[in-house]
Amino acid sequence: MKQFITLAFIQLIFFKIFAQSSVPPTFDPPEKPVEWRAVEIDENLQINGKLDEAVWQKAQVIRGMLQQNPNQGEAASYDTETRILYNQKFLYVGMVCHDQLKHKTSVRVQNMQRDCDFEQNDIVGFAIDGFLDKRNSVTFQSTPFGAQRDIQVIDSDNFNREWDALWFVRTSISDSVWIAEFAIPWKTLRYPNNCEKVGITLLRNIRKYNEYTVLPAIPRQFSPYRMAYEAVLVGIKPPPPTANIQFNPYLLYDVERRIVNNEENTLIKPKLGGEVKWAVSPNTILDLTLNTDFAQADADRQVVNLSRFSVLFPERRQFFLEGANIFNATIDDFIQPFFSRRIGLDASGNKIPLDVGLRMTNRTGKHTIGALAMRQRATDTSPLTHYGVFRYSKNFSEQSRLGGMFTYRNDGEMQINGDRIAPNNNYTATIDGLFRPSQTLTIAGMVSGVRDTRLGDGIAAQGFIGYQTNLFFLGLLEFFVRNYNPGIGLERFGQDYVMTSPAIDFDIRPKWLPKFIRSYGPDAVAFAFHNPQTGRLILAETTFSFFDVDFQTGSNVEMRFNPTWQVLEEAFEPLNGAVIPAGRYFYMPLSFSYNTDLSKKVGGSAQFNTGKYYDGYLNNWTLSTRIAPIPHIELRFDYEFNRFKELGINDLDFDTHLLGINTRLALNPRFQLIGFYQRNTSQNRDVWNVRLSWEYRPLSYIFLVFNSNRVNSLVPSERLLQQQGIGKITFLKQF
Repeated sequence: MKQFITLAFIQLIFFKIFAQSSVPPTFDPPEKPVEWRAVEIDENLQINGKLDEAVWQKAQVIRGMLQQNPNQGEAASYDTETRILYNQKFLYVGMVCHDQLKHKTSVRVQNMQRDCDFEQNDIVGFAIDGFLDKRNSVTFQSTPFGAQRDIQVIDSDNFNREWDALWFVRTSISDSVWIAEFAIPWKTLRYPNNCEKVGITLLRNIRKYNEYTVLPAIPRQFSPYRMAYEAVLVGIKPPPPTANIQFNPYLLYDVERRIVNNEENTLIKPKLGGEVKWAVSPNTILDLTLNTDFAQADADRQVVNLSRFSVLFPERRQFFLEGANIFNATIDDFIQPFFSRRIGLDASGNKIPLDVGLRMTNRTGKHTIGALAMRQRATDTSPLTHYGVFRYSKNFSEQSRLGGMFTYRNDGEMQINGDRIAPNNNYTATIDGLFRPSQTLTIAGMVSGVRDTRLGDGIAAQGFIGYQTNLFFLGLLEFFVRNYNPGIGLERFGQDYVMTSPAIDFDIRPKWLPKFIRSYGPDAVAFAFHNPQTGRLILAETTFSFFDVDFQTGSNVEMRFNPTWQVLEEAFEPLNGAVIPAGRYFYMPLSFSYNTDLSKKVGGSAQFNTGKYYDGYLNNWTLSTRIAPIPHIELRFDYEFNRFKELGINDLDFDTHLLGINTRLALNPRFQLIGFYQRNTSQNRDVWNVRLSWEYRPLSYIFLVFNSNRVNSLVPSERLLQQQGIGKITFLKQF
């Protein structure tokens, strides 16, 4: 560790001396924000992406977008004109994006997916800070083909990309401009009573130049949602709060066929349920869910896990994704006091019925409150379970907060094969905070304790300090874990440890670099896990990248060394049949990677890793190709190949293959057919997920879903075929 810190310090001094002259300053927010004025109108506009109504000419024209990246503070290559109107129903934003286009497909748009990738698409939008707290916002964005992107942002850097709000956008494209016309219902926004102004920032990605533009100016190392730099939108008189209720029922028909050990069962399950959202006030939202269903959620992706850590599968269910960042009391997702996949899913990702759930969130400029309660139905393999979560976070100063969270899980009594399993209670109490004394320095911490009827008491802690400028990022992350088993949370290592992780990452842009190279970014990251009782090493991994080049197009090439120390107290089996004996191991694999410009019609990436792996050898190839001749058609192929040599106590030689095929066919952003297939030879598993999605009115859908999960095995009792066909209709009505 001392050698790592010394090396990082030497690199810092070296690059500070030789690259400082080309680094733009990291400036503070203005003392007095710029003001833009919205114009009130009486009529409702037709949202067609043309801005052809005469009233648009009454609006102030906001010009002068500035580059955030690559050339901070310089004028954008193409300007963007923004106009803002409003009436008592909508906030209207019209954005005219100047460009030079040969035809409609000259813009860079990967696909029609909602919440698409900002970095790889032409995109334009704005962020709104309704409470002028300079830390939290919601952003609304659109591609030239009208694909919507909306995000909740907390503390400028904590993103909930899965938040889906009710709003409207239409676009048009000509040879010199493309236009996005937004209509945001006031009921979708949150603001205080008697609101007369809100915070706002504008943003755009001109993808053919890989150029991020913003207004007002924001330093390039920050996200465009760093609302400390926001402008103020004045002249508005939003309607006073009224009853705001969204009723979203669903009707579902589910046919499931399951074959286990040559025994076939078919289940037909009609289902009725839904959700109700009530905005009690601009600050307080209540969500009620009955007979919750997640048929439209994506299937989990298969992985070949070669590490000693459990795999983190992301949450994909909309009910839990909405407002998820409010319940986030962690620094790094390695340790989470609350992890929503522990509700309604078993350890294998199979669904467990949820009878009822209630969520309350309250957010003001001074605090954030969240509460969640759910009842999980008893099944043959799981007991009746109740969950409860309470979260409170207090803001102090413009960029800091301190909060806490309490979780509760009660598993009822159940019988399995005649054996009684006693009920169990699990509690966690967590304190967390984020402190930002300046825009460049961030300090965060979390301490969480757990009490479990069966497993006893435990504790976990995280600490982080990071310093970020346009030249470099320097950070230190610390973990401590002792018998930490949160009932509605996650700890990925599963044993007691102290972890220390320093990191340094440079963004070097000297003037002597060729014009086709944007930056040279060497970095170094270390992870060291020690036993907290004995201080003995459990594992350590250091990754060095001395050759990491980003090109102006967005492509990248990198070479990386990965020295690794492993101490096994007992045998470890990363894959079935390959048993690695206890002992001490050191190996230093080498990796090469290349990513092309993924915004083009054909793009891809390749990575090759080679070297020792415990007591054997491993060569790993990871390949990905994306083909999108037009935004309506996208094909993606992913392939991972592992070749093991002389591994484990039996010196095994074997290969694994993981193949993934993804397709997306879209008539428009509201009507899409999405297909996904994976073949995983390490588990002899084939997975299919095919979804037809039609948004026949805003946030009201018809889904047709087919799922298939096949496990092939030479042992008949381990064979599995599970197929499912689902038809589902949802309807959203706002009162």
